[in-house]
Amino acid sequence: MQLTIYFHAPGPVAIPVHYGTLLQGLIYHQMQNPVLRTYLHEQGFVLEKRRFKLFTFSRLMGRAVRYDRDSGRLIYSPPLKLVICSPIPFILQELGTGFLRQGQVRLGDARLEVKEMSAASPRVQTQPVRVRMLSPVVVYSTMESHDGRFYTYYYAPFEPRFTELVGANLAKKHLLIHGRPAPLDGFSILPAALEERDLKITRYKDIIIKGWMGDYLLQGDPQLLQVALDAGLGAKNSQGYGCCTLLEG
Repeated sequence: MQLTIYFHAPGPVAIPVHYGTLLQGLIYHQMQNPVLRTYLHEQGFVLEKRRFKLFTFSRLMGRAVRYDRDSGRLIYSPPLKLVICSPIPFILQELGTGFLRQGQVRLGDARLEVKEMSAASPRVQTQPVRVRMLSPVVVYSTMESHDGRFYTYYYAPFEPRFTELVGANLAKKHLLIHGRPAPLDGFSILPAALEERDLKITRYKDIIIKGWMGDYLLQGDPQLLQVALDAGLGAKNSQGYGCCTLLEG
């Protein structure tokens, strides 16, 4: 399911370049139910040694955006839009109620007025499906170097392990959501429209994260592909990565 929130502001909106933590904080702040907010923030849904929050969100979208060198900030022209996805209807219901109740929210130094909201439930009907990333898809492994130090390696969409790790991640989310394994036979994710500029290097708190925007073709079990739409592709979804939308045709 998708919840889209539209914001208005009287003039241009200036926010930091790496604003993922601001959006994540804004989302948690709208959860008026303290049990849900604490559960998602502190624990999430546990599978083996992994924790999944089972929601993801897009980058902030505006009518236009530019980088201001003097202030080191992004300048957005309103109206602005934010998409939040989750396979758990109650999470989106709680967020929708929270945004409506607040009416006006703060994002860093900017004040935004909640103007409109819409909900949608895009469904996987055929395959392959084409999706467009609304926030970068992040796929990584932790590796050990020759001197015994550990480092994070981020995969590009044209590397073989990219498909393998995206599929394994979706399978874990499917197990959490539906309580049963999903068949991975025939799963693939292939770039459909990808450019060098689609590589996005962002900072979440003090961590440098590499991810990719662009369009992708997904092939595989329809329920597994549905998880991609509802819970996000790849890792770090609740930090604002892996949100995608279904393209028609």
